[in-house]
Amino acid sequence: MFLHDALTRGLVGYLTAELPSYQRRVPNDVERLRAGLRPGDVVLVEGKSRVSRMIMTLSQSSWSHAGMYIGDALLRWGGPHAEAALEQFGPEAPHLVLESDMAEGVQVKPVAWYADHNLRVCRPLGLSTGELEQVVAEMLRHLGLRYDRRNIFDLGRYLTPVHLLPARWRRRPLYLGSSSSREVICSALIAKAFYRVGFPVQPLVNEAAEVGAHPVIARHPSYIMPRDFDLSANFEVLKVNLAPPKKAGAWGRPLSEA
Repeated sequence: MFLHDALTRGLVGYLTAELPSYQRRVPNDVERLRAGLRPGDVVLVEGKSRVSRMIMTLSQSSWSHAGMYIGDALLRWGGPHAEAALEQFGPEAPHLVLESDMAEGVQVKPVAWYADHNLRVCRPLGLSTGELEQVVAEMLRHLGLRYDRRNIFDLGRYLTPVHLLPARWRRRPLYLGSSSSREVICSALIAKAFYRVGFPVQPLVNEAAEVGAHPVIARHPSYIMPRDFDLSANFEVLKVNLAPPKKAGAWGRPLSEA
């Protein structure tokens, strides 16, 4: 157990280390982001770490991570987690995003923490206020759970040169979140919360459905990736985080610099 925990900590430290080559492509206006977000919005993040690069490569997407904006729901929920958020984040505590982090498990962070990341906001379409409250409550019930350790070792296996792996590991497919605790992977946790109110992230057409049967089926939350929120017809992509552009001159520079 001690060796297993030590290996896990070492692997997590390596995977979550930030890479120096990260580029923020679009400036974020935190005030506009706070004002434009509403509980239930999904915040997609292009991460800065090794594991983020791996997830983006495996999923062929710009997005490696997903969190849900919960606003001040945790403060209204109360309890030790709310007290800790108030103590840690102060005036930022009413503007929280709930996420599942590889190192810290299911936790909350203030919106301002994401200011230096490339972001996309996806808003679920057609849900009532009551249904959104149920979705947020489902997310809050997972606070404090740890990240799926099987997922950590799957990612470590992906990093290891093939010739160094036992044959049985080479044959085993790599699925992000492939163990029995899939619900604490970031995107699957969010998808499960929506699934609870009958709102699938990625509906699939069942071409084999019998005549008269419903042709649309819900993809299981375990297999939802961050990119699926971006591609889903059930979510609207918002531009609430963008800073107003400066007026540009003939060569793309602000007029004041032309």
